[in-house]
Amino acid sequence: MNGQGRKRTRDGWYTLLIRTLLALIAMLSFCKRSAGFLHRRYRPALPRQIGTAREMATKSMPTDGCPLPFEIGPYAAAEVTVPPSSISSVDGIDEDDVDFLEKLDRSIDFWIENDYTSAWVTIPTCRARLIEHLSNINYGFDLHHTNSTLRTIIMKKWLRDGTEDKIPPWATHQVGCAGFVLNDDNELLLVKEWSGPPSGRVPSKQWKLPGGLLDRDESFEEATCREVFEETGVTCEFESILSFWHRHGLKFNKSDLYYVCLLRPTSSELNICPVEISAATWMHVDDFLETQDHPLITHVLKMNFLLDRSSSDRVGSSSDRLTPSAEMAVGAVRWPNRDPYPTYSAAIRK
Repeated sequence: MNGQGRKRTRDGWYTLLIRTLLALIAMLSFCKRSAGFLHRRYRPALPRQIGTAREMATKSMPTDGCPLPFEIGPYAAAEVTVPPSSISSVDGIDEDDVDFLEKLDRSIDFWIENDYTSAWVTIPTCRARLIEHLSNINYGFDLHHTNSTLRTIIMKKWLRDGTEDKIPPWATHQVGCAGFVLNDDNELLLVKEWSGPPSGRVPSKQWKLPGGLLDRDESFEEATCREVFEETGVTCEFESILSFWHRHGLKFNKSDLYYVCLLRPTSSELNICPVEISAATWMHVDDFLETQDHPLITHVLKMNFLLDRSSSDRVGSSSDRLTPSAEMAVGAVRWPNRDPYPTYSAAIRK
């Protein structure tokens, strides 16, 4: 046998050995999980303290002695981050995977014995082959979500056998906002978007409010003012939330929360975004009621300003800017040692 043939034979035996080790680890893990379930199921339940996420995260819980390094997350979660592989693979099998799975098996026992509620594993896409092992019955992890920015896959496992899995699913909603920009002359800032493919796009038929989706870590105030400026070039100040809808059945079965925010413009010159917007205009509220029928805008005018097409009392040439009859004003709720949470509550202007 020549040198190349011996190398193929050696690699073949090496691959078989690695696969056998993976199978043995998985079988042992399943047996230990099954035995552990019966033991825990019939032992007396210990009283548990219920607290906030941060209190649970900072609760004094043991970490020493766990085979895998981990962070303590909210509600007594054990969070593991898998590093990129440092050892080359043979036929898609990595020595690092064998080492990680063996340590994970013992770490799960450690977390269960020390009363952790859940285990989380963040896997880089370069080691996505671990998903197959973690998701089988021996380990029992479920896919929770992915992070396209960090190129990671996050899996989770509920550790309290015999009790309901309390881990919420990944985000089920998208959140958007629209700017109800009303100037001192009672004119509304309206836009028309482009419709159709880029090669043959045409202006949308209806005038609508400028708006879009919130970015990560963005407030309603920041998002609404940003969207209005990006689409029209008009700068604004946030005043309140007027209304919102909650609808379901969007793409990928997502739900949608869309908030209409009252803004006061601090500029008036229009400078539209040509990629998204085909036209923008300032339109007096009376003119809108006479000529337009956008469902969301007409709803806000009726419910928040008591105005509709049949109203005998229109805005006219009033020198006063319209004032909503009701709105959700921003306030704050704060717990000790925490940053305040922006909180919106129904309010009537005096």
